[in-house]
Amino acid sequence: MPIHTLARRMPLLLAVAAPFLACWLFIATYVLPAHVEPYVLHLNGTWKLQEGDGTGWADPAYDDSGWGEIRFPGGYSAQGYRASRAWARKQFELPALLRDKPLLLMLGGMRTSRLTLFVNGHEVGRTDESFRGLKGEVDGLEAWKVDSRELRPGSNVLALRFDWTLPGSDGVVDARMLLGAQEQLTPYYLRVSDLRRFFQNGALALFVFMLVLLGMFMSREADPSRRALQRSTFFVVAAAALYVSIRTGALPPLKQSSPLTFTMLSLTVVGIVWAMMEFAQNYCLGHVTRGAKVHRAVCGVSAGAFLTVYALGPPGGSLRLYRLFALYIFGTVLYVTVLTAATLLRRKRSSDLVFAAAVFCMLGAGVVDLLTDLYVVQAPRLFVLAVINLGLCAGMLLIADFIQLSYVNETLSASLTRTNAELAVALARAEDAARLKSALLAERLASVGTLATGVAHEINNPMAYVTANLAFLARQLPELARSAEGSGVASGELAELGQVAVESLEGARRVNQIVKELRLFARGGGDERLEAVDVRAVARRSLNLALHELEPRARIIQELEEVPQVLGSESQLGQVCLNLLLNAGQAMTQGDIVRNELILRTRRREDGWVMLEVADTGCGIPPEDQRRLFDPFFTTKPAGEGMGMGLSICHGIVKRLGGEIQVESVVGKGSVFRVVLPPHAA
Repeated sequence: MPIHTLARRMPLLLAVAAPFLACWLFIATYVLPAHVEPYVLHLNGTWKLQEGDGTGWADPAYDDSGWGEIRFPGGYSAQGYRASRAWARKQFELPALLRDKPLLLMLGGMRTSRLTLFVNGHEVGRTDESFRGLKGEVDGLEAWKVDSRELRPGSNVLALRFDWTLPGSDGVVDARMLLGAQEQLTPYYLRVSDLRRFFQNGALALFVFMLVLLGMFMSREADPSRRALQRSTFFVVAAAALYVSIRTGALPPLKQSSPLTFTMLSLTVVGIVWAMMEFAQNYCLGHVTRGAKVHRAVCGVSAGAFLTVYALGPPGGSLRLYRLFALYIFGTVLYVTVLTAATLLRRKRSSDLVFAAAVFCMLGAGVVDLLTDLYVVQAPRLFVLAVINLGLCAGMLLIADFIQLSYVNETLSASLTRTNAELAVALARAEDAARLKSALLAERLASVGTLATGVAHEINNPMAYVTANLAFLARQLPELARSAEGSGVASGELAELGQVAVESLEGARRVNQIVKELRLFARGGGDERLEAVDVRAVARRSLNLALHELEPRARIIQELEEVPQVLGSESQLGQVCLNLLLNAGQAMTQGDIVRNELILRTRRREDGWVMLEVADTGCGIPPEDQRRLFDPFFTTKPAGEGMGMGLSICHGIVKRLGGEIQVESVVGKGSVFRVVLPPHAA
């Protein structure tokens, strides 16, 4: 593997291995080093036990032959004992290697008990009643000095007086019941104590730091999905911090192994289980499922039950309830483990490996603690360490995610800045091109207008002669027909010619009207003088010009109400109306006159403004295209059928006249284009 690749993967490997390394280090300190073994006497095994109380039982000469037996490590209640107080005695012989040396008596893992120790009738020490937290239950290891003068070369008696505080959860769960040379055992004891303080107090400091950071991140995040992940992460870290603080005694003083302490620990475990499920689903799935909502209800009911049992229930009720909830904890951890494994198979993110390591570590720690509680194995209790791992992992994942997002945001900001600069240059070029094309189009339209005016003028002159001659014939032929009434054939032919002349005259007048309308449409430009314009007349003339295009496509309905005149240009308004009529016709399929309908409407709005509407039953315009209808060069027509300038020019004309164009369109049903203009004040 190349060295640079290994350098990139090394931090990830360390992050994945960290939870397992922490547990391995903890287990390594639990196991007694090999070089210390020759200087240690193991006191675990079979002990004599008598329920009740009595000061004389500490006397080594006391006859305990009638006492029962109990095995340590092991459960007190699990082996059939029920009394709240008991004495345990064990006889031992001191090896020659330990005689006349300062000795250290070590006991670890005394669960829910206060303990007093006697060696050959002399009190050696006792657990401190004012100690805060469940030190013995977690991973505690306490040590007392033993005066070698109190020990005899032969048989000696170690007597323990127990005061059990929580029946049903009592006993000795740690095999480190040792009597050994002080010189060899003291370094081991200090190393174990320092490691415990390092994990617990260091984790608390990190938890506080992470909670502050998470609070800052949550206040700045606006995305709801990310806020849900942040919130669940915050609760995981907070629940883990509360659990560790109770274990280490960082909270206000609590009696060792008291029901209140047990209840508080149970509530924090419920909080951890609830937050772990929420965090796992938000991280792995991106949302919370319906099952998680049921999970919330179960955790809420369990928390209420613990408080109720503490306030009203029997002394052992909390323990029985916790054992019942432990099954649910195990099921939850299995679900999270399966969810994590599925995420690893589905995604290939490096952070998933870190999260999976913490979850698998918690699963293994939970199984070890469960087997230890059942006295199947004797192992250090790792659940506290697993909770620390999970809390720190959750916080680190989210913080790393924010760091990565910050880097991505900076990269995207730089990229967007460059893109915006490039777009600004491209937009400037496009605007220049649009202005050039608009100028060319305006020039072409002006040329077309000039040409149309000239053509109309050339047509108008000969049509004047034609019209005049036809009018003369229409007047004379009927008179000639009356004069020739005697001649039947001539009279009939003259009458028929008179009818032809009348029809020809009507056609000539129609041509004259079209030429007049064409001259009005093509006249002038942007500097044309404004005057009072009749919108209804403009609408009729525009419809006449477009009639040959519209009649094959739709039924034409005119609803031309009387409206006030507007201040404008008759030719420019005609251009607007004609463009709207042609667009409406092109939006409808040709030949389907029965279904297609085009409505040309003029009416007066309530505020007095004049409205010109062109409505069709065509294909309609999608919403995303409606926003760009009046942009230059935008068209929905096929290539070669439109330049995209018609509506843009119409929009410019209406704006110059102080009005506006409104569009209402539904895809598949049709469109309505509405020109709204202010009335002209006489």
